[in-house]
This record gives sequence, C-alpha cells and structure tokens, in this order.
Amino acid sequence: MFPKLFEPAKIDKVRLRNRIVMLPMGTAYASAIGEVTQKTIDHYVARARGGVGMVTVGGTSPFGRRNLNSPVLDADWYMAGHYELVEAVHAEGVAISTQLSHSGRQWYPWALAPEQAPVSASDVTCYYLGEREFPKPRPLSKDEIYRIMDQWADAAGRAKKVGYDFIELHAAHGYLIEQFMSPFSNKRTDEFGGSLQNRMRFPLELFQRVRRTVGDSYPVGFRLGVEEFIDGGITIQESPTMAKMLEAAGAAYISVGCGIYETHTRTTDPMADPEGWKAYLWEAIKKAVKIPVIGGGGLKHPAFCEDVLVQGKCDFIGLARPLLADPEWPTKAREGRTDDIRPCISCLECLHGSSRRRLGGGARRCTVNAATGREAEFLVLKPAAVKRKVMVVGGGPGGMEAARVVALRGHDVTLYERAKELGGAMLLASIPPGKEKIGWFRDYLVRQIEKAGVKVRLGTEVTRELVQKEKPDALVLATGAEPLMPRVFRGKNCVSAWDVLSGAVEVSNKRVVVAGGGMVGVETAEYLVRRGNTITVVEMLPKLAADMEPNNRFVALQRLRTADVRILTGAEAVDVSSNGVTFVRKDTGERGFILAEVVVVAVGAAARRGLVHATEGLVGETYTVGDCNEPRVMMEAVYEGSRVGRRI
Repeated sequence: MFPKLFEPAKIDKVRLRNRIVMLPMGTAYASAIGEVTQKTIDHYVARARGGVGMVTVGGTSPFGRRNLNSPVLDADWYMAGHYELVEAVHAEGVAISTQLSHSGRQWYPWALAPEQAPVSASDVTCYYLGEREFPKPRPLSKDEIYRIMDQWADAAGRAKKVGYDFIELHAAHGYLIEQFMSPFSNKRTDEFGGSLQNRMRFPLELFQRVRRTVGDSYPVGFRLGVEEFIDGGITIQESPTMAKMLEAAGAAYISVGCGIYETHTRTTDPMADPEGWKAYLWEAIKKAVKIPVIGGGGLKHPAFCEDVLVQGKCDFIGLARPLLADPEWPTKAREGRTDDIRPCISCLECLHGSSRRRLGGGARRCTVNAATGREAEFLVLKPAAVKRKVMVVGGGPGGMEAARVVALRGHDVTLYERAKELGGAMLLASIPPGKEKIGWFRDYLVRQIEKAGVKVRLGTEVTRELVQKEKPDALVLATGAEPLMPRVFRGKNCVSAWDVLSGAVEVSNKRVVVAGGGMVGVETAEYLVRRGNTITVVEMLPKLAADMEPNNRFVALQRLRTADVRILTGAEAVDVSSNGVTFVRKDTGERGFILAEVVVVAVGAAARRGLVHATEGLVGETYTVGDCNEPRVMMEAVYEGSRVGRRI
C-alpha cells in the first residue's frame, strides 16, 4: 500500500526494515529508582512486534532520576535491565536506540531532592506554558560542565555495552543541551555563550567525548530543537546551520523537534493542530544536511506519511502517540487495513499519566487504548471458555469498547442505545471547534463493533422489563451522565450546554452568559462565538478550564481571548432573570449583573443511575462502566469497558 514508507533503509550502518521510527517518549514505567522493569520491556516489545523499523527509548538519564519512574543509566548495576530490553526488541527484528537526556532548567520539582536546585546554562527560570513556575536554575560552572559531559559519555558507553544500536543525544524540547544552544536560555559570557559557535560548544564537545567512549564507528544521533517559538530563541533560520555543524562532527542522523516548556503546545501537537504542520521544519533541515532526517510530531495517517516521504521532506517518519494508540499501526498500514488503525486523537492525556488525577506522576496511559501500560494483562485477548449472551446498554465509548472486547472473545453481544446513533458523549465532545478528532475514535469503534459481530439496537430505551425478557447471562450498564441544572437555572431563558452542542437549541446573535467555565463551558463558549453571539463566561473557581489537559487548555484559552470573550473567574451566578444574571464575587462578596438574553448552563454532570437501580439483583453478572459510575474523562470509560470486556 505504501511502498516508500515500508522501504528498507539504513541509518549509518544499521539496516531498518522500514522507514518508521518510534520516537522517544517518557513512559514512567521504570522502577522508583529508574530500573528497567518488565512493564518497560512489554511496552517496547509491543511496538517492535507491531512493525516499526526502530524503537527509541525515551528520556534515559545519565545523572540519576530526572522524573518519577524514568529510566536511569548512571551506574553499571542499571545495565542488567537494559540488556533484557535490548534483547527482547532485537528478537522482533527491530533496531533499538536509547535517548540520553538531562532536564536542566526543566527538571520537574517533584523529582528534585530537598534543597536541590536544577542546573542550566544560565539562571533563566522555566515557566511551563507561561504559568507554572519551576525552581530557578543554578548556572553550571565550567568544571561542572565537563563533569556532566563525562557522565554522559559514561552512560553512552553503558548503552553500547548492553547492545543498543544507536544513542540519541536529546538536544530538543528545551532540555539541557538545547539550553546551551539557545540564546533564550543561555546568557553566558564565557566560551559557552554568546555567538553561535560558542553556544554550539556544549553539544559539539559532548559529542566528541561520547565518541571517544563508544568509538567512531558507533552511530550517535541528535534530537535537535530547530524552532523554539519564543522571542530570543532558536529559529528555523539558524537551526539548519546547527544541523550542518552536527553533521560535520559526525552525527548519524537528525531527529527534528521543536518547542520548549514555555511553548510546549508546539512540541505536543494539541487536538486542533492540522496533521503535518511541522513539515516545513523537517524540510528545512533535510535541505541543509546529507545525513538522514527523521520528521515527526502530529502525524496520524499512513497515506499522509507516504506523501511526506515521496515529496522528500524527510527520510524517516517518526511516530510517538499514534503508537501508544495502536502498536500495530505499521502492520495494519502495510496490510492495507487502515480502517482498523485505532486513531490517536491528540487529547494529550498520555503526557500526564495519572498525574492529572493524582498530582505527582504516574504511568502513562492512553485514552483510546486501555492496553497502553498494561500490555501484559490487556494486549492479548483470551477467548471465552463458554459462549454467553451479553447485553450492553449504552453506546458511548465505554459501552462500545466493552461490546467490542466481549465480542472479540467469542460471546454473543447485543448493544442497546436509546439515541438514533452511536457515540454517546463523543457526539457532543467532537462538535466544538478543534475537537473533530474525537469523532475519529467514535467512527473507529462503530466500525470495530460491526466487524466483531455485535448486534446493535438503536433508538431503544432499556427497562427492567426488557432485561427480564432478554435474559442475558451478563449485563453491562454504560448509561452515561446527564447535565446538572441547579434550581437557579430553571428560567425559560436557561438551556444546557449539551442541548446547544447537540443542536436541540439554536442560539445565534444573542447576548449569552455561559454559567460554568470548565472544559464544557469553555468549548461551548467558543462554539457560540462562531455563531455571532456575545459571550461572558462566569466560573466560580479562580482558574478557567481547570479540568482540561494543560496543552489543549492553553490553546483553547488563547482562542477565547482572540474572540474577545469576557471571562469572570471567582464568581458565582446566584440569580437569573429574564434579562440577565446576577453574580457574586467569591472573595469579596461583591454583587454584579450581566445583561443576557440566554444563559447556557455548563456546571457539571450527574451519573445516570436509574437503570442501575432498576436492574439491581436482576442479572447475576452485572457491571457498570463509565460515567454512570461517576462523570470523568473518556480515558476512564474506555479502560473500564475494556476491563469488563475481559472479565465476562
């Protein structure tokens, strides 16, 4: 299907079976002190078995723990786990690299020891997305610089000994090497700062020390930050020269990256970004050097990747989150089964693992693929010992995932949905501007349950009597949630955000107050702005959209500001009249009034538990899945559906 994508190719002397590279990502699958675990091995083996040409292990530290549960290679006793990892990936016929990285000024506060300060080229404090302040870094002395280089080289030597085919030096995304290269973060006046030649001294001398340790014939590549998208930072006008300098020094390849923590949305590709927007960056570096260039970030579809290669914009395709969503992306693409690829929707929940729910870290998970981080338990479906009749109620993400998994295991499954189409909350979630990719996952699940042989009954309201009539062996309830409408919002001019997004209520060219500034409120506000409405968002918390993933939140709030949406935080709507809303400031008690013709209510949701209570005790094996347990993010619904599907 895609001859260029699946053409064998070489990086240095290492032959790869195709042009697909798994880009480095932090996973938090290592042990608490940084050892490679079986979870780590299972994760990378799944992607190797899925058909990539090369796997890159992300964020390995030569200097102790750089984040919670990140891999470390600063001592010989860490090598045993790396031996096992390399052997397991090689057994799949796939090359493997490890990326050696130092966080510098971007060292996570919770990974620092008490009284420990991060270090950097200069004392330029990091502000993640311009908001969250990291500890102020201490500038490295010259002796410390050379000591760090030696530690880096020692770790590279260990990586070679355990059998890694490549080493990648992380000089992108605002980490330490890039901090020396960038005039934004490097304010030094010695030989390591100032001119381009001086700023490149750190990566070039580091490279030479690494080469002296591993030998000239061992390939060492760079992840290179080519555009920082910040005033005073590295630009795409300067970075091709940097790439040429690295090539002249002997670099085996350049893997193109961009953005730093202050501009992290340019690194992470939020949901609204179009596929391939970074191609101009890859192309600029490709034109500057003769060594292989890996282009990646935001790529989703095999046909698009094929075109990028055919057009000569890069030599290899780098995939990161699409391989979390579907480890078999390459195999399915090669076999022409592109409709079976589980799509990455760029929700970016995988960046945070469980940290959005339990601040401080956690193993990385994927919204659309419950097996990510659970490969040993979830990746292989065990056929059912006895075929059973299973009734699934609710056609949202949790219900469809449960039905899919149960059917694939050999059970007789019928899915009931009271609406006229499948999707549940995904139908609403995909409507606001920039959220269309959620519809990709909805469409994928619809295709998969059809292929799995699930019988679907649309427009069917399930009751206790229907369950009694059908006599299922197992019952899965995924009945979702419904919007909260507190008493204060019972006026004729009050409507729920869900009704607005579904099209049940049309609001255009009106003065509108959106009560509730969480994710639903913010996205509904933007939806309404595009219909000619004048919007004020009233949110009782001090921070708008606090429940959103940070990168997608940053982009959404930027768009609201551009649209001149009025925002009131720390304020609660306490009364609604026919011509507006009275609010009270939470800190001062001051009252105010906002003229409004329509009040759109987005103050949360409540679990729909009616059928749960009505069928209690009716079916011996009954499960509840998703928002009918408690309204949460889609990741939880998919996980619960997948878990239940494996238990029946």
